[in-house]
Amino acid sequence: MLVGTGIVTLLFAAAVVGWRWFGGGDSTNDRDRVGWSTIAVVDRTTGDVTYLDADGEVVGESLDHGRTGAIHAYDGTVSLTNSRTLTVVPPPGSDAEPLVVELPDRAQVTPVRTGDGTFLATGEPTGGDVSLVDVSAATVVDIGDLAIANSPVDPTMFVATMRWNDDGSLFAIADAANFQTIVVRPGDPEPIFLADQPIAVGDDLIATSQTVGLQADVSLMGLDRTAQATVPTEIPAGSIGVLRDDRLTMVAVDGGVYRIESGADAAERIGAVAVPAGAAIEWVAPIAGGDRLVVGGATFEVVVDLDGRTLFTTTFATAVDPTPPDPLWTCLPVGGSDGYHSIVDVESGEQLADLSGVEAIEGVAADGCSVLASIAGEAVVIGPEGTATIGAYDRAVLGPDGVSVVLVTEDGTVELLVVDVVDDELVVGDPVDLSSLSEPDDLIAFVPD
Repeated sequence: MLVGTGIVTLLFAAAVVGWRWFGGGDSTNDRDRVGWSTIAVVDRTTGDVTYLDADGEVVGESLDHGRTGAIHAYDGTVSLTNSRTLTVVPPPGSDAEPLVVELPDRAQVTPVRTGDGTFLATGEPTGGDVSLVDVSAATVVDIGDLAIANSPVDPTMFVATMRWNDDGSLFAIADAANFQTIVVRPGDPEPIFLADQPIAVGDDLIATSQTVGLQADVSLMGLDRTAQATVPTEIPAGSIGVLRDDRLTMVAVDGGVYRIESGADAAERIGAVAVPAGAAIEWVAPIAGGDRLVVGGATFEVVVDLDGRTLFTTTFATAVDPTPPDPLWTCLPVGGSDGYHSIVDVESGEQLADLSGVEAIEGVAADGCSVLASIAGEAVVIGPEGTATIGAYDRAVLGPDGVSVVLVTEDGTVELLVVDVVDDELVVGDPVDLSSLSEPDDLIAFVPD
């Protein structure tokens, strides 16, 4: 039985039924914000990138990257994508050439966030080759190209099955064509092949799972293909878990939280997620650098720690489309369209801010602890310090610090606004006009430090 240090139940109108805070862990309320150095403004037609500082001054340019459909900004670097290519743009002041990666038809580009940097994974939604682009090093790992020489048939991979360790030095992905796991290390041309499908990656072990009837055989495999443990257990929900040292923590489809360690001959049930009657676990996501797991279904969300304790749980009266958690967030905006709930500190389970009444979330801070929300047609910054109304908008972009906003109004005005805490209240500072340096339909992104 799980015993909480404090239980609070609130009732909200609309979609939220109630929530419980079970407590445990330290709060991240006193946090270090992720800063930003520049704002990248991209002309969609030419691909020209203009870098602006906090005063709205031009501090750099990178020109002629071609028609651009999306921008990705991580680790001080901007990457641009269209239907054919992904281009990693050198930082302002660099003499390096852009890295241009050819994309397959209908390619999807997915950020892979690790504690030591960000990769962009490229792949086809119907399966095929997958590549990893290190945006900081401007290098590419073509997993299919590395693996094809030692595979009976061409590998078929889906980015959604990729798992990685904390520092991004080891990646594993399922190969559906050859019923195997392919393990790669950036900078190493020799892949490693394991049986079954990966569910978690550690520094020296890979956790894999093979479905057997209504159960699964879960193994902890060394990189030399030696099994440190193989145990029958319930099927891992979401085919995902967290592997720390030689210990796997996973949530099963029945709601049980299980631990498997090297040398074990059975999975230890260490807790349980309360799945509402008639609901099912639809997704599981590591958060807080893998210190917590978020478990969700259409009508509920739960945060558990690696000891199986439930720190926070809530249910919704109607199905919601949740905000996908970033693995590096230390806070979680709970809920989604048709029912936002609150911002929760995942270390402790404490509710930091109320999101009831939010119609949409336009952006989330790099730590997950603040959001840019839409309420009654206005952009609003919401975080542990309070709420600040930015104003009516056509488009709005939130900075990684959670307090900087680029606002594009319906009349085409483009402004930078920064929210500050004055006498314990959130105050919106004077706007910096960016209209002369950008067009209303330009792509805009803050470039994190």
